[in-house]
Amino acid sequence: MYDVLLAFGDSITQYAGDPENQGYLAYLSRLYQRQMDVLNRGFSGFNTTSAREIVSQVLPVTKQPSKYGLLSPLARWFGSTDTSFFTLPSVNKDSETIWPERDDAFPQNSRALRICIFFFGTNDATISSWHQHTPIEKFRENLLYFVSLLRDPNSKHYSPSTKILFITPPPVGDRMVKEKAKIEGRWPFNRNSLARQYAQVVREVASKVNAPYVDLYAKIEALAKRDRANATANNEGNAADFEGYDNYLVDGIHLNRLGNRLLYGMVLLTIRKNWPELEPFAPPRAKMPTVSSEH
Repeated sequence: MYDVLLAFGDSITQYAGDPENQGYLAYLSRLYQRQMDVLNRGFSGFNTTSAREIVSQVLPVTKQPSKYGLLSPLARWFGSTDTSFFTLPSVNKDSETIWPERDDAFPQNSRALRICIFFFGTNDATISSWHQHTPIEKFRENLLYFVSLLRDPNSKHYSPSTKILFITPPPVGDRMVKEKAKIEGRWPFNRNSLARQYAQVVREVASKVNAPYVDLYAKIEALAKRDRANATANNEGNAADFEGYDNYLVDGIHLNRLGNRLLYGMVLLTIRKNWPELEPFAPPRAKMPTVSSEH
């Protein structure tokens, strides 16, 4: 196998591999052919707390863990004396509990994890009474924990050369969610005001660990505002019913084709700006072997 770009996230990441919806990971996979393998590790319905239970299966094992364990070194790495949120979930002791009949672990014959994308927040940012909700400070801790697995020398996943990229959750089209909930007979549980707060946490975590981020929230919010203004100016009536979010979201939560194309372009530009040696058009690529004339 080639080196790897790994995308770890929720249903937005899972669906990003769908070429019919022009998923951004499907686009990246095509561009990185003969250069990097793009692994989609998106799990529909997961928040950062449930993702934390399987992250050790998703990331490659690069070394034997320190005999001192992870807790103390991780706390020192973050300059914190509170190690409670660094505790590995007990479910990791028996991976069959999570994936009883499958192996989605990182392929051990891969060469190296070059880029790791963390894209969470949409499910975490549900209202507090909903089962997917993660308190905002716990959300922050979970994101830092993911990073620590790659950056702490005592982690069995330690990979200092891996480039980490965050993506903020997109806005939530509240009117679209309400319409969907009405059709399905469910009460709408996402709120854009919450998504805004969780997007800010992603920005802060990225800055703290010196990693770039794609601000999908701010970008779609700005474009939706522009589209609303244009619809109003042009007296387009129903065009503004969903506040412009329907141009980028299929149901108020997940990306449609245009939303995926937008994210694809933003991810590509971020890679090019921060790690030009890892952009899809940078060498080296697998070359045609030289064939002897004798054959």
